[in-house]
Amino acid sequence: MGRAWVRSFVCAVAVLLGLPAAARADQDQSFGHRYEQVWSAAVRMVRVDLRFPVTDQDEAIGYVLFEYRDRGRGHPGSIELVRVAEDGRDKVKVVVKIPAMPSYIEQMMLDRLARKLLEEFGEPPAPPRRPDPPADEPPADDDGEDADGDRTRG
Repeated sequence: MGRAWVRSFVCAVAVLLGLPAAARADQDQSFGHRYEQVWSAAVRMVRVDLRFPVTDQDEAIGYVLFEYRDRGRGHPGSIELVRVAEDGRDKVKVVVKIPAMPSYIEQMMLDRLARKLLEEFGEPPAPPRRPDPPADEPPADDDGEDADGDRTRG
């Protein structure tokens, strides 16, 4: 009985220790602003607002590598921008990764980017209206012609 309990305890501890790494998910959010607006706001947020060193960046590929500063220590982080289509409109999906930090830090950066986009560029463009469905047939006049003067019957 004692060995079975110890074995169960060791297995439970191993599972619990493995959960944080397995459960960790990158934080992402989609924005309706233009790609160029999201790119410039993200770079300025990291470099100017947060004063984190940018170690590499490429607008065409869509990434910014930076050093997240916390209590005098630096932790590598990244922001990735991906052009996507959601609900029939173009959007920019932003993924923030700072593996050494809790995921709420990544979400906090996304929230800050959302506020920055609204403050600097306003609301994103409204989604395009869906066209009205075409009418079956234009109404006919009393003389058998439609509004364009074409005969509809006979």
